[in-house]
Amino acid sequence: MVDSLTRIQEPESAVETAGTKLSDLDFIAFDVETTGLSAIACKLVELSAVRFRLSGGDLEIFSELINPECEIPPEVTRIHGITDEMVKDALTNKEVIPKFLEFIGGRPCVLVAHNAPFDVGFLKVAVARLGIDVPAVTVLDTLNLSRCLVDGVTDYKLKTLAQHFEIVDGDYHRALADSHHVRHIFGKIMAANPELSTLEQLQDFNCLLTLNEKENSVEPTGEVALHVNVIKAAIGGKQQLKMIYVGNGPPPRSGRLVTPIAVLENRGNHYLTAFCHQVDAERTFRIDRIKSLQVFS
Repeated sequence: MVDSLTRIQEPESAVETAGTKLSDLDFIAFDVETTGLSAIACKLVELSAVRFRLSGGDLEIFSELINPECEIPPEVTRIHGITDEMVKDALTNKEVIPKFLEFIGGRPCVLVAHNAPFDVGFLKVAVARLGIDVPAVTVLDTLNLSRCLVDGVTDYKLKTLAQHFEIVDGDYHRALADSHHVRHIFGKIMAANPELSTLEQLQDFNCLLTLNEKENSVEPTGEVALHVNVIKAAIGGKQQLKMIYVGNGPPPRSGRLVTPIAVLENRGNHYLTAFCHQVDAERTFRIDRIKSLQVFS
């Protein structure tokens, strides 16, 4: 599945779309539902998107429940309503993410999300876990855009804005319904500001980022950098690793054997996602807590 992604056409880059008129662009409003708030520790349970144009026309829909291969906490289910039973037979991240990349890569587009860094964070980690390069597609954040251009609301939550614009399309806290809300909100804001005709004009509103943005990423240093190099080499060579890892429990008495999957970076910390043979499941480890690491042969 991962190997097939080398043939997927990447979306047009931020540089190439910046000067294009908004009326000539495809937009893809998207939303995720998850098992929690941490993009590193939690997993996707739903990913949906709607491709549209501001000028109207046909919509293209992408919507998939995702089996996170772990339990969904009850307190999270109470928010989005997605249960373990609903996702038990769903496709996994390995199958859904390639389908989504094909959906956004077919034609040049701009992704649109509300509080985009949250959705982007989960999407970037989901892509990275497959060992795939994150495409350099532009993402527009309707939260920041609305803060600059919408008056007369008590806050800028998605539901508040939908009610402000009298949008009654579906429920909330499900990925497809919220994608439609994002689509409508963006359309309403642009219709109220016809003088804004290109992405370049929206840069002043601090609402644009790129899916593979590295401006806020932190390069590993010291022992973490050495471990990252060993891990990446092991991934490339399809080798297992033996490591001493100090987590929140008692100090380990022996090393654990892992099959490395990906190196992730989030909020200045670097992580190893790996299949841990000690617990027979995928786990994520902070690399700065790895005390020793060696290739196991």
